[in-house]
This record gives sequence, structure tokens and C-alpha cells, in this order.
Amino acid sequence: MLGVPVVIPLTLLALGLGVLSCLARPRWDVAVLTGLLCAIWARVNGRVEGRILHTFSQSRGFTEADLVSVAGLLVVLTALVRCALRSAHRPPAPAGAPRAGAGHQGP
Repeated sequence: MLGVPVVIPLTLLALGLGVLSCLARPRWDVAVLTGLLCAIWARVNGRVEGRILHTFSQSRGFTEADLVSVAGLLVVLTALVRCALRSAHRPPAPAGAPRAGAGHQGP
């Protein structure tokens, strides 16, 4: 695979799946995991970085591959906002009522 370590495509694949999941049905846990994958991608993308878009110092810069992390973080932020809005609009459960998704625990 052109001398690219296996961690690069696996991280990118996991990040893509996390972003798609956040877009389809946002959940807190998936959004947090996808945010962590964005941070990991920013660290492992060294061999596939592409052109430098902005130089911060002689050894640091913002590259084309870093745009993947930025786009992923925007999706994560959107998913977290959607989760917060969904939980804010959910009416509180009455006392003693079973939680949603909990099966009947009969004798």
C-alpha cells in the first residue's frame, strides 16, 4: 500500500464510519469516540499530509490532511448539539415508570 503504515487507513476508515454514524443518528458515545479519532488522525497522518496550507513555524503547519480532522470535529460538535437538544426536549419519566428500552421483568 505504497509504504503507508496500516494504522493510517484503519484510522481513516474508523473516522469515516464515526462521522457517518454521527450524521445518521447522533449519540454521545459515538460523538466522543469520533472526536478522539479526529485527534488520533491529526497525529498519524504524517505520510499523507499533502500540501501545507498554513505555516505556523518552521517545523509546524496546517496541511490538507488536517482538514479531515477539522471536518470531523465540526460533525462531532453538530452531533453533540443535536444530542443535547434531543435530551432537553425529552419529557422526564414519571417516578416508578420503567425506562425506555427496558424489557418487562416478569416472574
